[in-house]
Amino acid sequence: MVLDLIGAHYQVIDVPYGDRTELAELTGGYILVPVLVTENGEVITDSRNICRKLTSEGPGSRLVPSQIAGPVWAYADWCDGPLEDVMFRIASPHIRRQFARAADRALFTFIKERKFGPACVDQWERDHDALIKKASELLAPTLQTLESEPFIFGSQPTLADAALFGQLTMLSVADSNLPSRISEAFVPWIRRLEQRRLST
Repeated sequence: MVLDLIGAHYQVIDVPYGDRTELAELTGGYILVPVLVTENGEVITDSRNICRKLTSEGPGSRLVPSQIAGPVWAYADWCDGPLEDVMFRIASPHIRRQFARAADRALFTFIKERKFGPACVDQWERDHDALIKKASELLAPTLQTLESEPFIFGSQPTLADAALFGQLTMLSVADSNLPSRISEAFVPWIRRLEQRRLST
């Protein structure tokens, strides 16, 4: 979304979950996504580093206006921290079911269980309704703002909107009905942001 909002031309390369060979060779061993390769060949890892690079100059700077840089980055970091902690738990059981290969489903489960404990993905599926409720509570103040403003920090989209869009897109990839389960009120905001992306 950041790339789209600044009108960048780019190519997306889908990295197979169970085979990160190409990515490891590109980065020297780093296998997490996303990774950005710039026109001059610079390899940038980690979402925050990528966003910092994209918003530091040129058209990207308008996504972090200097007068509200602190709040915009704080909201983006909140999306990628406390909010994501709930959102990925909602999405994970759905994502696991989408892997065609049993080996990929097993690897996905193994990685989650190493960090969060045995049978964590199964537990998140059982806790689905409670997690949806928690996400709705976390996002209630954002929805209050969006009742009177088109975007999170006013009339123009910022990095904050892109960060939240990423979280809701993760849910949508897992199950297209999940964002509306958090709140139907996000649907018009998503449309506004996508229209802004298409108009750049």
